[in-house]
Amino acid sequence: MNSLLKIIALVSLLWMLLSCDGSNSARRELLIPQFPYQVYLDSMGEDQWSPNIGDDGEGFVAISHKIRYPEMPDTLTLSHFVDSLLQCYNIALAFNTMAYDVSTAERYMSESDFGLEQADALDSINVSGISERDIREALLSASKTAAAWIRKGKEPNSQENPDVDRFYEAYNRYSTAFIENHISDEEFKPETILKEYSEIHAKALADTASFRLELLRMTLEETDFSKQCVLAREFAYCNYRHPQRSDKEMVAVLDKLLRENKYSPLLGELWRMWRVALQINIFGSRSNDGAMYNLFYNDMRNRVALVYIAHLKTHPHDKVAFKEFLRLAQAYNITRNSPCLFGNNANLEDMELFYSVYNENTSDENNS
Repeated sequence: MNSLLKIIALVSLLWMLLSCDGSNSARRELLIPQFPYQVYLDSMGEDQWSPNIGDDGEGFVAISHKIRYPEMPDTLTLSHFVDSLLQCYNIALAFNTMAYDVSTAERYMSESDFGLEQADALDSINVSGISERDIREALLSASKTAAAWIRKGKEPNSQENPDVDRFYEAYNRYSTAFIENHISDEEFKPETILKEYSEIHAKALADTASFRLELLRMTLEETDFSKQCVLAREFAYCNYRHPQRSDKEMVAVLDKLLRENKYSPLLGELWRMWRVALQINIFGSRSNDGAMYNLFYNDMRNRVALVYIAHLKTHPHDKVAFKEFLRLAQAYNITRNSPCLFGNNANLEDMELFYSVYNENTSDENNS
């Protein structure tokens, strides 16, 4: 009888150990999302420096005539407030796309016939998403004037263009009161979403070598979308200085969140992180002469914008959401004539999103 009890106890112990080992194995098998755009990289020919992506081509074509505006879903009925949000977004999108084509033309002004494609695109800029007549007409005039300067071999940004002033005046008349009525100094506080935020943030910046995998696991296993977005941003920080940094992995994580059609105040910032990683280290480069895929990037921006608009329709007094929506709308396209001295403006965005966060943390530690 004692022998039988010992055997039963031994079997039970083995079962527990096997179960525990199986649980640990399941925990070790982290299903990491695959980089979703590998097909573009794999399709590159031997003589290609950059991939071919849709209407952006190999990242140098003119795009003002190809602007794609957000398409309002049937579930999102228009109201005056929603229409105003959409108009603010579409106006910024059109102006920033015009600026991109101008920057490309100016960059290669000395090359014979190079700017003619940009001039033709600017002459045919797509303003179908802009219903405000004064703004639409001023933007059309400014774009056509820029096209005329390019054909004359002159840089539009070095010329007087009264139509640009007229555009700003019309836009300010339209937007100033609307923006002032809905914006405040309030900023998103991640600790209201994730109570352990301070500890996680400090560790993400200080322990980049060993904490990255654990942070990735936390992000992927979190079921609350708001918390997942907070963790994803911390994972992006941690990845930035990791010895085996993988921007493809980071993009895969962020891409999945951006496509969820769920709201978080951080969506705009996560989109910018997604874009800067693709631009600098995957599809394009830091250079003013690198490929740029603004139509592709803005397709995702449009998706995120609609999530903000849907949220604001039901939460019109959410000041943080309104501010983050404006930041998303007003974020510049990647351009070739940026204020950055050593490349395109993705470098400035990289510094703002990542490098400055580490510097801020270092300053806080020195002052403590």
